[in-house]
Amino acid sequence: MKKQKSASYDQGKKGESNSWEYLLEYGYTRPTSQQRKNIVEALARQGKQIKIRGFDLVETTHSLILDDVEELSKVIDTIKLFELKTAGANRKASLKEDFSGMGFTLTSSEKENAELLGDNYRFLLLNLKNKKYKVCKLQDFFKPQVSRIYPTWSIFIKDFGHIQ
Repeated sequence: MKKQKSASYDQGKKGESNSWEYLLEYGYTRPTSQQRKNIVEALARQGKQIKIRGFDLVETTHSLILDDVEELSKVIDTIKLFELKTAGANRKASLKEDFSGMGFTLTSSEKENAELLGDNYRFLLLNLKNKKYKVCKLQDFFKPQVSRIYPTWSIFIKDFGHIQ
């Protein structure tokens, strides 16, 4: 049975995949699955239990040590994790220069990681239309004076096969 996704989910994933080439130019890299596990392990050694699905990027300056948990553990407190939020190149409404008008989903994993890691966690907002980006902290936008914030539930059904 083929998985079905919403149009907005597909659009978000398309925008995200179109972002990787630009982010390399800006000095960010997307860790591999194993490198993500290494980052989680290095932080766990410091007593910080982060969510593996709650970050997308690190600065490319750390690329050489992402494959080595021992080396990574020595400097993990200096590494920032970034969550990517992308505004697509073909969006109908243009964003303002300060990114006003951008909307995105904040998952509980991202929020928990941001709260746990504090200054070592950032959100990277990328506008593919003008190739500009903004780096910010959770507290920069997660307040009613700055953003409309409302709870939602995102449901991704993995397997209905066991339900009769």
